[in-house]
Amino acid sequence: MDTFLEQSEEQIDETGTWLSIGDLMAGLLMVFALFLIVTLAQLYEYQERSKSNRIVIIEEIQKGLDKAGIKSKVDLQTGSLALTEGLNFAKNSSQMNDPSKLFLKKLIPIYSQAIFLNEGTSEEVLHLVIEGHADAGEGKGRAMSLSLDRAEAVTSYVEEMIFPYKGQFIDKILPAARGNLDAEPKLSAYKNRKVVFRFEFKSRDLTELMGN
Repeated sequence: MDTFLEQSEEQIDETGTWLSIGDLMAGLLMVFALFLIVTLAQLYEYQERSKSNRIVIIEEIQKGLDKAGIKSKVDLQTGSLALTEGLNFAKNSSQMNDPSKLFLKKLIPIYSQAIFLNEGTSEEVLHLVIEGHADAGEGKGRAMSLSLDRAEAVTSYVEEMIFPYKGQFIDKILPAARGNLDAEPKLSAYKNRKVVFRFEFKSRDLTELMGN
């Protein structure tokens, strides 16, 4: 009899122990699930706010371009602006001419005011990439360095200009080069000797945010 009672107590203890562990695991899983839901909701909200800031920046730039009479369209997805008019270079040269300088005086304030419209738009832009290009038959093996010289020539001139938020704007500039990798056969050689303005944004999508 005593042996039976001892075995019963052991079974109850074991059952009780397993029930306690099961309850604990279920509680932990519930907490983890709630934490995951809250985190995903916050990430989604962050993504939507980020996307909204990008749209505001691009729309502000396009409005500024239209107002200034600059006939170029900003890519709504990337914020890229390929300038095939207004900012071009002579063959094998990175020297800026007077019309190009006047063009920058109209263009740069539009970009600066759009980026620094508010704190959210400012934080969304990591870099404004100023990307130099060359035409297909240019450079004689140094098209990449030539296109970088063009990007740096634009950057250097911007540093001499006076416009709103200049110091903060310059901190975001990143000169880059594509050489003649993106030369378009449909465009004239002159129009392929261009500079592209594009953004590197803080985030692109939820997948990228999760990766960070």
